[in-house]
Amino acid sequence: MGIDNDDPGAKQSVQTTLKAIFVSLELSRSSWVITSLSPGGGEKMSRRSVRAGDIAGLFDRFTRLRDKARVRTGQAFPIVAIQEASTISVIRRA
Repeated sequence: MGIDNDDPGAKQSVQTTLKAIFVSLELSRSSWVITSLSPGGGEKMSRRSVRAGDIAGLFDRFTRLRDKARVRTGQAFPIVAIQEASTISVIRRA
């Protein structure tokens, strides 16, 4: 994505028109933290959590995010999810 701007002194802005619901998952042994940024929600991030291993709760949260975005915008959006890596494992050969 390029920025067209003939005035080098003009302020640049970040594009906030989202075409998907972006979700970040932080998975621990006790809880899963779900942060999201959805179309029609401004630039405010949502943060919720479910018990670790609660797949039904996770999918319910995804459904709620889709429903809220659909109500706000009148459109359906895909969910794009990433998992945050909180630890790094190093494997060494003997």
